[in-house]
This record gives sequence, C-alpha cells and structure tokens, in this order.
Amino acid sequence: MAAGTAQAEPMTGDAAKKQLFSPSKMIMHIADLSQFGAGMKQAVNLTLDQMKAPSQMAKFLEAGYGYYGAVAFPVSGDGQVPPTIIAQLNTPDAAGAAAVAACQQANGGQCAVAALLLPRGYKARDLTLSQAATKRVVDGWDDGGMPKFLAYSPTTHAWGIAKGPTASARTAIESCKESDCVVAIADQ
Repeated sequence: MAAGTAQAEPMTGDAAKKQLFSPSKMIMHIADLSQFGAGMKQAVNLTLDQMKAPSQMAKFLEAGYGYYGAVAFPVSGDGQVPPTIIAQLNTPDAAGAAAVAACQQANGGQCAVAALLLPRGYKARDLTLSQAATKRVVDGWDDGGMPKFLAYSPTTHAWGIAKGPTASARTAIESCKESDCVVAIADQ
C-alpha cells in the first residue's frame, strides 16, 4: 500500500476534498502474514478475524482509533502478547512504522505489521490525512475567512490549520508542531 506524499505545491481545498476519503468509514486491510512464525501466525489470524468485523471497525472509530493505523505483533512467540495498535496518523507508511517501533519497544523483539486501518475504498492518492484531519477538512474547511492553510506531518499524526487575515503557510506549519510539517492545502 503506497502512502500519500507531500506535494511540491499545496492544493486548493476543493482539490484536497476530492483526494480525501470519507471520515466515517474504515476497513482493516490484512497484510502479508508470512513473516510470522507458525504459532504467532495462528494467534495473529485469530485476533485479526475478531478485529476486522464492520461492527468492530465502527467501535474503533467511535473510540478514536481512526485511519491511518496499523496493527503490529511480534514475529515469533506463543501468541499471548496483545497487538500494538497505532491510529490517526497521516499516512499508511507512518502508521506501519510507528506500530512496529512501539511493538518492538514494548516487547523487545522483532515485530511486523499484520494489518492496516484504512478508509473504506482506499487507493493510493497524492494526499492522505488522518481521519481526524480529514473530518476537519470535509466538515469545516469552508468555515472562516481567507486565507486558509493546512500543514501536516507525513510521518506522524500532527496537523494544523491557520485561517483568517493573519494566516500564512508559516503559521500553519507552526501550529502543526513537527519538524517535517509541510503545507498541503492552501486557499488564498
């Protein structure tokens, strides 16, 4: 699954809305599980079967576990270790990397992504934003004065919006609060 990447030039709010997915529907995309040992693979499959039901995806969204997210497990073991779930990042790649890092820190061994939390209908696009940032753009971008800027971090959950007469690309990046934040949406 390819992730969205930072644009050389920001897109307009209207163009961004066409790139983004519905903030209200999420699916679980099962990854290649061949990296898991036999005992672990059985536990991973059982856990993912329980997690991927549409009703469970709705519960994840209600609890704040929106896309882009990832579910990681240790690659070996007895299957007794709970999954590491990371959610609300701005790209699938960032979610996968964060889940593996958190899993390895918690468990001390090698971990791998078993599933991604993606918006329903996901296909690689030029812009991806977390479910929370997507909801803000879809539901509230047109509110407020001009100019408007949205900056986001392609490697974390961070994003920030600057709107109104004093708004600028710089103030959007400052509100994003990560060193890799870039302006993705600009209406001037």
